[in-house]
Amino acid sequence: MTSTATESATLPKQTGSPIPGPGEEVPVCGIERHLKALWDSNEAMTRASLMNFAIVSGSADGMEAGTALIQEVTREHACRALLLVVDPSEREPPLRAWITAHCQLGDGGNKSICSEQISFLVHGSGQSILANTIFAHVDSDLPLTVWWQGNFNGNWEPHFFTEIDRLVIDSSEWVDPLTQFSILRRSWRHTASDFSVNDIAWTRVLSLRMALAACFDDPAALALLPQVDAVEITCAAGHTLPGHLFAAWAAFRAGWKLQEVVVAGVEIHFTNGGRKLRLRFHEVSSVSPVPSVCLRGPGLDVQLTHGDDSPFIHARVATPAGTFERLTPCPCRTPVELVIERLRRGCNTRLYFTLLQMVERIMA
Repeated sequence: MTSTATESATLPKQTGSPIPGPGEEVPVCGIERHLKALWDSNEAMTRASLMNFAIVSGSADGMEAGTALIQEVTREHACRALLLVVDPSEREPPLRAWITAHCQLGDGGNKSICSEQISFLVHGSGQSILANTIFAHVDSDLPLTVWWQGNFNGNWEPHFFTEIDRLVIDSSEWVDPLTQFSILRRSWRHTASDFSVNDIAWTRVLSLRMALAACFDDPAALALLPQVDAVEITCAAGHTLPGHLFAAWAAFRAGWKLQEVVVAGVEIHFTNGGRKLRLRFHEVSSVSPVPSVCLRGPGLDVQLTHGDDSPFIHARVATPAGTFERLTPCPCRTPVELVIERLRRGCNTRLYFTLLQMVERIMA
């Protein structure tokens, strides 16, 4: 067996397996034994793990897509990775398993540092089947991060979510986000829950938030912030939620008070001190989730733009004291890049749920 900095090391695939990508199919009762054989078969491979990282998917291509995501995550974060693809139909066997390892060359290129992946195809939706499958195969002394893809369903139940440490979601995927937010909030408030939340939709505007905050490092701009009376936010089609989250954050930080939603998700009126402030959303075709933001008031004009091909957010701030421009790096694009970035950081989950209250009013 050989390995490179980007390779997945696997035992031979089972002939005729209909599931591409996850490695060798093994008996569920023999997973640990086969993993030991995988490591023993190559002395150049060293297992590394700093956390448990699980992806839960209901997608038909979940095995192949999930394995590709895990391969990217393990480039930056050593872990025991679990991939669970749930098919609600009742079939036999109810549970199938595969193993593989994702390896990168260590210093000097003599030894591969590897993260193992255990994949499951779960048929049916029996009580606690998902939770029991995950918790039977985690490294029990390490924290558990779960990337839950799609809507919450019957497998999202207290026996499961009260035992996880970090939850990754993408609320932009949800057809009915208000219902899903309600489920998420109830779960987080459960007396036995202690998980933090990473919403990819929220992470998409991290660099934009940093860029806007940097504009008001300028004393002249900060002094005019109470004069802002018009805000325009342009969102890419399918990414209105990041725009709404960004608007809620800006209002929270600036102290704007929500007065009324004129048109749900389109026009909102705030008060900025004693002044009326109108915030409007526009939707365009764009690669950038939020390609532009403008704040205007007497003597102040702040413009943020993020072009489709640019790794930077361009800020232009005009005040009576002069005009300045600056660039803020915006390197993350794909969902997996955003997840990798957030795994390096902590989570301000309380702020996230505070902002959701305003987002829900904007969307209602």
